Amino acid sequence: MTASTKLATLWALLPARDPATPFLSVVIPTLNREQPLCTTLRYFLEQETYAPFEVIVVDQSERHEPQTVAYLDSVASRIRLERVSFKSLPRARNHALKMAKGEIVVFVDDDVEPWDGFLAAHAAPYADPKVWMVTGPSPAPGGQLTSRAELSDKAFSDLLDGQSIHLHPDFDYAPCCWGAGCNISVRRAAAERIGGFDETFIANAVGEDAEFCYRITRAGGIIHYAAKAALWHVQVVTGGTRTASGPDYVRNFARNQNYFFRAVHVRWPGRLKANWQSYRRLVLNRYALGRMAALHWAFARGVWSGLRLPLATHVSGN
Repeated sequence: MTASTKLATLWALLPARDPATPFLSVVIPTLNREQPLCTTLRYFLEQETYAPFEVIVVDQSERHEPQTVAYLDSVASRIRLERVSFKSLPRARNHALKMAKGEIVVFVDDDVEPWDGFLAAHAAPYADPKVWMVTGPSPAPGGQLTSRAELSDKAFSDLLDGQSIHLHPDFDYAPCCWGAGCNISVRRAAAERIGGFDETFIANAVGEDAEFCYRITRAGGIIHYAAKAALWHVQVVTGGTRTASGPDYVRNFARNQNYFFRAVHVRWPGRLKANWQSYRRLVLNRYALGRMAALHWAFARGVWSGLRLPLATHVSGN
């Protein structure tokens, strides 16, 4: 009997994997997060009951506090910790996609607290081969899910038409056109098919999750909203890919936003309205800081950069 024949025989003796419980890869990109990262990991290592799954941490931090180092060392045999030298959320996601062993990859932020049954709720919709992606609620701690009755008919219609790209999907009903990056899962093959996440988005990476969802639906995939795949999104002020609330943040926000508008083919009236809203929030409302001139110039530079950036190949090809 040849080696290949022996391997085939051994493989045949293994129990078939239950399609209702596909192998999942949980990916946690992290940057300069301490206790929130440990809290997130503790859920998956101590509370999550789903099987089988792996945990991949893509750590972009240059250093950690001693307590965090000690905790990561204590769980080293139970996670796949990948330390990288770059600082980019989309790139970290793509890096993890290449590492992932699971056919389904679940992405969460490094400051979340999943609810019980989180992974099972993500896995269940994939029994339908038309489902390429799943998302769930991600309210702030103590927040409530939004009922259909709380939305106007126009807001609900915009959601179904895929126009309400800024509407956060913390709903208690099923229709969904995109998912927040802190709580999404995707078929690894589907993510690879559309070219992964767009690494043109930098710093706060505003819009990278919505743009990814846009390409999923453009390629024919369905995004399923699973109300039970819920987590609290703490949104810790420090750490993460956020920069200081100054000119750098304003410039990067405007850059990413305007690149996003081009990538998903938002028409000019929508772009102008959104830019005015962002300008009013990030510049005019910060006049008391005495830095309006610097913020104004940063916003203008960001818009100009976002309008001139070449679209990523997989984006421009859509």
